[in-house]
Amino acid sequence: LLVDKVLKLSMFENKVMEMNVEWFDLEEVVREVVRSMRLQLEKYQAIVDIKVSGDAHIRGDRLHLVSVVYNLLDNALKYGKAAPQIQIELVEQADKLLLRFADNGIGIPAAYQDKVFEKFFRVPHGDTHTAKGYGLGLSYVSQVIKNHGGKISMHSEDGKGTEFFIELPKTSS
Repeated sequence: LLVDKVLKLSMFENKVMEMNVEWFDLEEVVREVVRSMRLQLEKYQAIVDIKVSGDAHIRGDRLHLVSVVYNLLDNALKYGKAAPQIQIELVEQADKLLLRFADNGIGIPAAYQDKVFEKFFRVPHGDTHTAKGYGLGLSYVSQVIKNHGGKISMHSEDGKGTEFFIELPKTSS
């Protein structure tokens, strides 16, 4: 959590993201993050289902991609309903890797969906924000994916959950 915050702050202060590119297994990263969040998952009575199809090895910055997985999983917990169900899917397609996060949480109203990747944006929830944050997580996630030459998109229905779709080239510069 501390590393995640430091990475975000340094990136936004310097306006440059330093990348340490290496070969690694993104499936291993996903499972490592899920294991590290075990206590939080138990607290929320969350169920995480991980599916992998093909080879999940990728060339990229491992630390930043750990932080991407952490942010998306953390959001699924923070904005989940009782006993959240979270699906994480990795699919190899030729020279790219698809990463899908889906949850059954509160969703994002259509009016705000085009703003979720903007820095400091938080979906308004009346006078109260039960989830703590500064609106940097998804902006950071988007920037990391772009710096890897990838794409990120989302689909959400208010009250029915959110899906994030990430496409990463297997070899990033």
